[in-house]
Amino acid sequence: MTSSKTFSEKIDQLKEEVSRLPDITDRANIEQTAVRLEGLHYAPPLFMPVSDFLRLTTKSLLEEIDKILAMPDQEACQLVSDDSKKCEDLCLQHISVLVYHYKQLVLLRQEDPDTWDEIDEVYVHD
Repeated sequence: MTSSKTFSEKIDQLKEEVSRLPDITDRANIEQTAVRLEGLHYAPPLFMPVSDFLRLTTKSLLEEIDKILAMPDQEACQLVSDDSKKCEDLCLQHISVLVYHYKQLVLLRQEDPDTWDEIDEVYVHD
């Protein structure tokens, strides 16, 4: 379990990591990548649904993280008991997974061939 300070530090670290990512704001690029992924029925495994994940920008991802952090414990932690430490762990896991998949999305928007090969391997060739 994590202490509040450690939790806050980890959240700050994840936000900093997101802030350092290339901020791709070209709407045509975002839409083209989203449509291509939707055609493959791409759905990153997230703990909680994120509205229009495929069209997030760096700014909107940071806003989504803040929204997750602002959720009441009952809503954010439906899968765990009333233990606030377990709730923090669950939120941290969700945000970490969200950041991981967003980093992949950025690479896809940059037409990274290795990342597209991974997507094709999972969603096209299987």
